[in-house]
Amino acid sequence: MMAIKKIHNAVPSYSLHFFRIAYGFATSLLIFRYFYYGWIHSYFIKPTFFFKHFGFEWIHPLPPTFTYLLFGILLITALGIFLGYFLRFNLFVFTIGFTWFHFSDATIYLNHYYLISLLGFLLWLSPVSKRNLPLWKWKDWIQTLEPISKLWLYSFRLQMGLIYFFGGVAKLQPDWLLEALPLKLWLYQSEGKLPFLDPILGLPLTAYVFSWIGVVFDLSIPFLLCTKRFRFPAWFVVLFFHTFTSFLFPIGVFPIVMSLSSLIFFDPQWPIVLINKVFKKQSYTFKENEFPEESKQLTKANHFAFKEYLLLTYLILQITIPFRHIFYPGQVIWTEDAIKFSWQVMVADKVGSAIFWINNQPIDPRDTLTDYQYRMMTIQPEHILQFAKYLQKKEYERSGKQDLPVYVQSHVSINGKPAKPLFSPNEDLTKIKITFFPMQGLLR
Repeated sequence: MMAIKKIHNAVPSYSLHFFRIAYGFATSLLIFRYFYYGWIHSYFIKPTFFFKHFGFEWIHPLPPTFTYLLFGILLITALGIFLGYFLRFNLFVFTIGFTWFHFSDATIYLNHYYLISLLGFLLWLSPVSKRNLPLWKWKDWIQTLEPISKLWLYSFRLQMGLIYFFGGVAKLQPDWLLEALPLKLWLYQSEGKLPFLDPILGLPLTAYVFSWIGVVFDLSIPFLLCTKRFRFPAWFVVLFFHTFTSFLFPIGVFPIVMSLSSLIFFDPQWPIVLINKVFKKQSYTFKENEFPEESKQLTKANHFAFKEYLLLTYLILQITIPFRHIFYPGQVIWTEDAIKFSWQVMVADKVGSAIFWINNQPIDPRDTLTDYQYRMMTIQPEHILQFAKYLQKKEYERSGKQDLPVYVQSHVSINGKPAKPLFSPNEDLTKIKITFFPMQGLLR
């Protein structure tokens, strides 16, 4: 009972409002990049076949006109979130639309896309989406006392901390710790991106140092950010780390999302403190005895409302889902069983190849798939099975021959090591079912 009362204690919501503004900025930039670089056409118009996430096979790409319309809506709603208009509506529409687009083809799955969907849901659920808060009228609304319960603040902190922590746990493997792989490969491939550092980045020792720094960073940074004494220097480490890696590796808006989101660990009044210093004036600051009457109820609450039960359920799932791969046999980086939605962030370099056989004829998947789809399919067993069943269906439509077996000669190399087959060349892929259980027929 005391614990429930404590997490219902009111805190200012300023940092969470900044979090929402940062979220709107990062997502607006992301959607703009899709227009600017022509990715809408490359990933959703050009392909003739799309891969599915297990359990989400009912999500399909939209026709070309509606695809562009969807991205237009996403850009408008992201800007609305950033500017502070129709927050609850814009967060709902953006989160649904964004999740639909990046679930339309499983090959474009990225951890930070998944994170954007999760944060959109959390913001929509949270109290900060209750009303319009125009960005250019910040001088008016920042002086309005809008306390929230600590539960909401801690929930966002926990979500961000889990990403780092599970990312660090995923690196606790021999390749990363003892052989500096895949960083050794990636640093070699990044030559020329920071020319003045090439002599250092090219040293064999550098990859080992960076590998261990990466593990220590991921496992420690959530706890350092939670500690008042180390919070400020820890955030500068976060900023440097993500800025540096963004120059070396093609990781999109992920550094922006993580750098800005990690500010949620600071005191919830930090935006007001910063404004006071910048404008040399004393703005409103939060004092517990100045709550309006309706806000005092936050500290007196001794039970959870429906939203809070929903939030707690969400948090339990976020803590447990990343552990599910331990129940599957084999190395998760090889099998890809339960690797998605588990924050396995940049832990391996995989390269593959695949040729399919049906009706005694070889089929090169590159004749059907885009280059990007081909690269993603060849390293993921589930995608290979999906494509095999697609080939069986196409052959039936062409020749009328039903239930023809489909075979594959596939090889995958992890971290530059000798390639090995994912499936036996005599295994009929169409007989293997995709389920929640360990995949049958996969060479482990």
